[in-house]
Amino acid sequence: MFAPTPFGVMLKETRENAKLSQFDLASGLGKTAQYISNIEKGKNNSPPDDIAIFKLISLLGLKGDDAEKFRFLAYADRGMLPPEMFRYVFNSPGLIGLINYAVNNGLPIDYWDSVYSGILDRKAD
Repeated sequence: MFAPTPFGVMLKETRENAKLSQFDLASGLGKTAQYISNIEKGKNNSPPDDIAIFKLISLLGLKGDDAEKFRFLAYADRGMLPPEMFRYVFNSPGLIGLINYAVNNGLPIDYWDSVYSGILDRKAD
């Protein structure tokens, strides 16, 4: 049984809000409606490549934070970070060390929410 990924869910919701059919969206990508359907249902083993992601953002009329979230979820669907984030992490041994520590010591994901909030609080001062 397949389960929609967060990217598939966002794609479907955004497509429906834009009043586009799967066929309309697929045509803009040079793909089939079945391709879009498979992504929305979590059945697709090959989420969109970089070019298709940017075409989808344009076709769906996404801007700002919505476009960035869509892009991030598309990369996550492929088990990847966007290139600029990968480069930043890869070139940050301290950050890699923190992530390894968190994974190896079972820190809960919500721990990072508090870290992020603390950073934002310090930035506001």
